[in-house]
Amino acid sequence: MSSSKVPSYRLYRQGTEDSGDFWLHGETLSQRSQLHNWEISLHRHEGLFQVFVLQQGEGELLEGERRRPFSAPCAIYIAPGAVHGFQYVQGSEGLVFTVLEDRLTPIGAADPAIAEFLAQSRTVPFSPNSGEQLLLMDLSDRIHDEVQGVRPGGNLLLEAMVTELMLRLARLQVNHEHGDPSPTSRERDRRRMHLLMSLLSAHCREHKPVSFYAEKLGLSVPHLNRIARNEARASVQELAAFHLVRFAKRELVFTTASISSIAYALGFQDPAYFNRFFKRETGMTPGQYRELERRRLAGGQPPKIMALAE
Repeated sequence: MSSSKVPSYRLYRQGTEDSGDFWLHGETLSQRSQLHNWEISLHRHEGLFQVFVLQQGEGELLEGERRRPFSAPCAIYIAPGAVHGFQYVQGSEGLVFTVLEDRLTPIGAADPAIAEFLAQSRTVPFSPNSGEQLLLMDLSDRIHDEVQGVRPGGNLLLEAMVTELMLRLARLQVNHEHGDPSPTSRERDRRRMHLLMSLLSAHCREHKPVSFYAEKLGLSVPHLNRIARNEARASVQELAAFHLVRFAKRELVFTTASISSIAYALGFQDPAYFNRFFKRETGMTPGQYRELERRRLAGGQPPKIMALAE
């Protein structure tokens, strides 16, 4: 098929006359691919780029007469206006993000190597079960989750996450091309730290032992605690307490729930223990903190004892 005859779509089967009033669209790979018997014919997206994060399966990227095989885990970047199509093995799955081209401008300006990466379509393989794969899979899942909801500050958060996704894919490709696919020890630890913080945010209310997080990251408990102390100057347990306090503060200030209800919601079986925990971490009881912060929000002066407790 000549390039002049390749159809141009705003989003898969949407025509160019569609308004396309969005900057980011996300869906699962199977949502559209299985409708077309796992084959997407040659087409292009003017003014848009795409990122496919393949979680399972394999296939071929079609670029005119060229066929480029790929298999999970990997990412596929489709440059704006590039002719492409796909043939997937049935049952393949992953996430697909379609983004307005103008989001690439500040990303490409960051570094010439990144600009070169963005100039043409790429397949970027992940090392199975590596820290980089876990980080990129987690990041793409969070982008997809954020796209599906309507939350305060969602667009701002999505801008940051999409930027991070593209920068990390470019870095990974550059490392491969320069024969240095393995990150440094410090980079690995930073990625593990990023994943640990995501896990703590998701599971701290369950009061999981440190061994739970160590197993998730494929590390021993001492090794994980060593990384946490090096990167965050705190043990895993201390970081878990930080997340619990952060959630507790939000509930105390922005909800009318009783302190007992907040304690139970945060996984404490005894509200009295929650009171002691919160005071140990902040220097004041939950009730004192709630009163102090609400006075501040209302523009009033906090009681003298509260100021001292701070």
